[in-house]
Amino acid sequence: MSDLCKECGAKCCRYFSFEIDEPETFEEFEDVRWYLFHQGVSVHVDEGEWYISIDNKCNMLGQDNACEGYDKRPLICRKYAMVNCDHTGGDYGYDELFTSPEQLDEYAWKTLGKRNYQKQRSRALQRAERDYKLAREKDEQK
Repeated sequence: MSDLCKECGAKCCRYFSFEIDEPETFEEFEDVRWYLFHQGVSVHVDEGEWYISIDNKCNMLGQDNACEGYDKRPLICRKYAMVNCDHTGGDYGYDELFTSPEQLDEYAWKTLGKRNYQKQRSRALQRAERDYKLAREKDEQK
């Protein structure tokens, strides 16, 4: 383990991130908004691509911030180079960073346009209410 790894507290071993589809409709924004209601979740846009990041410490990370399974570490860890280091990389300079549902709401409002956002929201809520009622009726018939 390098001194740099000890210094930063193994930031790279405390989360994982993967690409998600860019939301284009109210309902798709609502799915992403739901992610943000969960603790330790953020969503960011980097060079036009959307990602979800989930804070979740690796099980192999010891109390000294060293990998306790270094020889058995996954390929993704073996490929990780200091040039990509979270500690030395500083600010990522994301196009957008969302850490709360409210931030995403504002972005969706601007992206979809006020009138379109409200129209899609109204339709989605009506469909959800209708689907909920149908599901309850089916349950009652059983």
